[in-house]
Amino acid sequence: MSIFRERIESGRLELEYVPVDIRDLFDGIRDLFSGLMEEKAIDFRVYSGQVQNRYVWCDMKNLNRVLFNIISNAYKFTPEGGAVSTSVLEAGSPVDGYGSYEIRVQDNGIGMSKEFVEKLFTAFERERTSTVSRVEGTGLGMTIAKNIIDLMGGTIDVLTAPGSGTTIVIRLKFRLAEEKDLDRIGTGNADEKGEDTKDTDFSGKRILLVEDNLINMEIANMILTQSGFIVETAENGKIAVDMVSSSEPGYYDAVLMDIQMPEMDGYEATRAIRSLEDKRLASIPILAMTANAFKEDELAAEEAGMQAHIAKPIDVGLLLRTLKEVLSKREE
Repeated sequence: MSIFRERIESGRLELEYVPVDIRDLFDGIRDLFSGLMEEKAIDFRVYSGQVQNRYVWCDMKNLNRVLFNIISNAYKFTPEGGAVSTSVLEAGSPVDGYGSYEIRVQDNGIGMSKEFVEKLFTAFERERTSTVSRVEGTGLGMTIAKNIIDLMGGTIDVLTAPGSGTTIVIRLKFRLAEEKDLDRIGTGNADEKGEDTKDTDFSGKRILLVEDNLINMEIANMILTQSGFIVETAENGKIAVDMVSSSEPGYYDAVLMDIQMPEMDGYEATRAIRSLEDKRLASIPILAMTANAFKEDELAAEEAGMQAHIAKPIDVGLLLRTLKEVLSKREE
């Protein structure tokens, strides 16, 4: 059982509401998944133009986490040449300063049986068909998604049938905000899109991306490559330690390290790298990359010898700003 799910169930997850531009949030989702969908020839569409009251107060990080999981599943279970769409619309007019929003993620993939849908939000359940058996299961993802939506006071429903694709429908109410709220609290467009890194040249910088989830790896790889990085990958901590220990000092500029992995987790791998005999290799910058976004997780990353902590799903602007800061300190 993941740490994240335990904390939700024990009431230790606190929602953090910030002013958000809903349209901008969905633009970010489109940017994050477009390249990945193109590689599989999936027709990927994102619709947010119907939203009139675009500024709301919501827990952006956890909503992003839910959408990332659902869209990742749509990608996994949709064959090449298929279609996935994500949309957000307002349901009716605002009441007492709150707007009602409906989010849909629809695919024309393999679909699910009625029996499986009834168990969809149970940890580790997965449809047992020859098609799905070749694809990584949803694991705890949908259980976490439902728990988050429940905490937000919303609902999540599944419309599906075998061979007919799947539509996930999320309904939420958000307190309306104003554009000036975004600027005052620092969640405006420029900050979210990472425009303060647009003049940063990452070309030639080599980063080791350590991630056991194929989709997470592909998305992070795409973001880093588009930003100029040379990316090498490892699927667990043990492989990462071997790659760093056998490299020449300075070959890697940084390591982006997932935490929860088989063989050797990110904390163990970081401690192993920090204990390498060659101090030039032992001092390589290591950034944690994890779905666990609690303060104690940041402290655990620091205690293991990591320089920074990046929460999943990846905020592109935050990732690039953090890499810029860490690499600049290394060059000083």
